[in-house]
Amino acid sequence: MGYVLVVIAAVCAAYGTAILVTCTGSHSYRLWYYVAAAALVPGILLLPPVRAALPDPLRLLVTALGATVLLALGVLAVLSVRVMAAAHPSAPRNLDVLIVLGAQVLANGEPSRVLAFRLEAALAYLQKNLRTLAVVSGGQGPNEPCSEADAMAAWLAARGVDPARILREDRSTTTAENLAFSRRVITEAMDAGRLPQPQHADPASPGCTAPAVHVGIVTNAFHLYRALLTARRQGISPAWGIAAPSTPWRLPHNLLRETLGLVKNRLQGNL
Repeated sequence: MGYVLVVIAAVCAAYGTAILVTCTGSHSYRLWYYVAAAALVPGILLLPPVRAALPDPLRLLVTALGATVLLALGVLAVLSVRVMAAAHPSAPRNLDVLIVLGAQVLANGEPSRVLAFRLEAALAYLQKNLRTLAVVSGGQGPNEPCSEADAMAAWLAARGVDPARILREDRSTTTAENLAFSRRVITEAMDAGRLPQPQHADPASPGCTAPAVHVGIVTNAFHLYRALLTARRQGISPAWGIAAPSTPWRLPHNLLRETLGLVKNRLQGNL
């Protein structure tokens, strides 16, 4: 077990360093160093020469700690598989509105690659479904030159989407806020006549009170499971996911953040 934990620690530290070198302002690379430290300490103590010198009670304690670390990593791996397995629902044509979830905007005002993937997926849908409106959702972070919503709206408009089809939600800082505030924007647009009352709404459907529209949620595949759970928790139903891709080599990093986010949001009551 000791050698396994030490190897895990080395791999996590190396991968975290790779994320650090290529990051764009986020400090989430530190997660890999935390995992590396959690594996390295019991790993070293469980190496045969060190383990043999430990008193029996401490040896049992360290063994339990090492097993706990491996179990926790196993749970995160299982959650990651569950997350990705849910990332391939098929959205119907002519949804009433898309909610495009925000992500980091670079210092030059351009979307980060993660956000660009989401925008490209939204654009592809909007070009094929001309009655669908879009809510671009995201506030301004401390390292962003503008709100994510403004950057997203500009990106879509520059590629031919009529600005009248783009609604902005520019206050949110979390996925739960993205969806809660976007729901209000949709309801306000319906009240103002910007969003027609949907022909296929089912007011009798539980959780379908506001907004009573067919909604697509656009985000990266690794984020879609949590986004849909959060949406349904907030009464955004019916809702379909539109999965955007992500950079393959960063997928482990995104899945680690996402699985920890699932645990956090479950504890907060958002799911």
